[in-house]
Amino acid sequence: MTARHRDLRSLDQALIGLRRFLAAPQFLDDEGRAVELSTLLVLDGLPEDGQSVRDVAARLAVAHSTASRFVTRAERAGTVARSSAQHDTRQVRVVATPEGRALADRATAFRLARLAHLLDGWSGEDVHTLAVSLSRFAAASTPR
Repeated sequence: MTARHRDLRSLDQALIGLRRFLAAPQFLDDEGRAVELSTLLVLDGLPEDGQSVRDVAARLAVAHSTASRFVTRAERAGTVARSSAQHDTRQVRVVATPEGRALADRATAFRLARLAHLLDGWSGEDVHTLAVSLSRFAAASTPR
C-alpha cells in the first residue's frame, strides 16, 4: 500500500467520522422556536440587496423548484420577503427581513463558537492549514 493510498483511506475514515458533525436535524431550536434548516440555508450568503430564486437555487446547488419551496418556508417563518426587482418588476427578489438577518447572525455565531471549541488547543498555524485545505477540498467537490 502506497503512502498516498494510506492517506486517502485515512481521509475517507475522517470524512465518515465527520458525519456526526455535519449531520443536522431538519429543525433547529432558536430561542424556543423551531427553525427549519432550509431557512438557514436560504439566509446564509443572501446578499443585502437580495437574490432571485434562480440565484438562490444556483448558490445552494438545488433545483429551482426546491429553492422556491425553501424560500416559501423561510417567508412563512418571517425571515425573508419577496419583492419586485427594481430593473424588472416581473423578476422577484428574495431579501432577508431584520428578523432573518438576526437569525443568520445567531446561527453564524453558534457555528463559529462550536468550531472554536473543537479547535481549542490547536495552533494558529494548524487552524489556518485546515481552513485552507478544507476550503480547497470543498471547492473541488462542489458541482460545477
